[in-house]
Amino acid sequence: MSFRSNFPHSMVACLLLWAIMLPDCSAADDMLFFREDWKETPAALPITSQHVANSALRMETHGPGRLGIKKSHHVEIENDPFYVWSGECRGSWALSLRKNGFLADLSVANARVRWRSRQSGDHALHLLIKLPGERWFISEQSDSGQQWHEHTFVLRELTWRHFSIITAKAEEKVETPDFDRVEQIGFSDQQPGRGTPSSSRVDWVEVYGIAVKAPKNPPPAVAAKPVQPELPAGVNEYLGLVYAKYGQRELTLDLYQPSTGNGPFPAVVFIHGGGWYKGDPSSYTAMAQQLAARGYVTLNIFYRLSGEAPFPAAIFDCKSAVRWARAHSASYQIDPARIGSVGGSAGGHLSGLLGTSGHVAELNQSGIYLEQSSAIQACVVMAGSMDLTSTSARESAASDPRRRLITFMHGTWEEAHQNYVAASPVSHVSEQTPPMMFMDGEFDSPGTRYTEIITRLDELGIYHESHVIPNGPHPFWSSHPFFEPALDLVAQFFDRTLKN
Repeated sequence: MSFRSNFPHSMVACLLLWAIMLPDCSAADDMLFFREDWKETPAALPITSQHVANSALRMETHGPGRLGIKKSHHVEIENDPFYVWSGECRGSWALSLRKNGFLADLSVANARVRWRSRQSGDHALHLLIKLPGERWFISEQSDSGQQWHEHTFVLRELTWRHFSIITAKAEEKVETPDFDRVEQIGFSDQQPGRGTPSSSRVDWVEVYGIAVKAPKNPPPAVAAKPVQPELPAGVNEYLGLVYAKYGQRELTLDLYQPSTGNGPFPAVVFIHGGGWYKGDPSSYTAMAQQLAARGYVTLNIFYRLSGEAPFPAAIFDCKSAVRWARAHSASYQIDPARIGSVGGSAGGHLSGLLGTSGHVAELNQSGIYLEQSSAIQACVVMAGSMDLTSTSARESAASDPRRRLITFMHGTWEEAHQNYVAASPVSHVSEQTPPMMFMDGEFDSPGTRYTEIITRLDELGIYHESHVIPNGPHPFWSSHPFFEPALDLVAQFFDRTLKN
């Protein structure tokens, strides 16, 4: 019996129309760019890349609240998913994912992002997109719901704002960008977490679009391998020591101390980089440990990043760490008359500013243990800017999509001229400036950051050194084969300036 003989013509037409209107599920599945469902491991704070289940993905966290993003799970709750939770974020936050070796074309008609989420209180999740050139955008539309639910963002239906990756906040409204080369996709709820009653949760994320091969970067001249921290024999470690508090906000440092030898020992404060808006002390853990094995007490510090508090907060924190060291010198066998600093990139700038501003009143009026001096006796700068007032620095600030310097300075050159001057180490060079060492990687414009400050040091007869790490990239201090040469130079400089 034929199909035609059993169905009226009208019914056949309706069935055909229904089939045409159905979404093409197979085509939609073919567009799955990635899915992330988080590893089924115990809860951990903060969430790290180790908690990403999809081995093809890399995760980044952003904003002043990023260390409060938790990979959560409750064993006692039946069918509780393994999810991202914002309840312990002290500030605004964001999380993003990228697929190794690929970009996503989300300009196609059916491009969309789906996730399973749950919000509490007035929290709502927004979609986050990163384009090449550090261009970040956040959707004006959001997802909210007090119970677990699935939500879909269709890209062509959304409107957008610029997203500050430093503060993790939406800014000015923009025209819809071209999403044919998306580097990262993520989410943010624009609020600090306030525990279970006021937070966001994300169970899984799916991105649908067309995979596009990412352009390959030229290989480095020398393959770099990250240095793995390893506590040397003869070194004591004290982790998470609180050195300053602002309300409930605690700033901590990790301290490494020789367990043998005759103290008190000279001390060195390590200041991490990250454009003043990201990063953490882990980039200097290995060097701080190894320098301690050579007879120094080393302090590897957290400080407030620009998304949490702009200049001069970071330098106030660095100075507080120096004062804390002096106030606790007896407890940790520190010689309060022999303290130095090391910093790289943005941390190099702060190390230089710490060195030159020990006696500058305007930069010594806030912090803890103000009865102690914040002046140091030796200073190492690794790839750090010494003059933020220069034409090149101002042009770089104006053209930077991330607005790193502008956020750190709390305004443009025109809006915050005085901050740019006060934050420039070269502005404070005086007869009281300690010996300084400048260090660059060979492939990081060696020497160009230090011309003016070296001229001032020469005029005043202050001892200084300059070194270039052969084949070194910008962050040479945390990878082999550059780590050992840099460590040796640092140790030799401090042996000359703090031990003799």
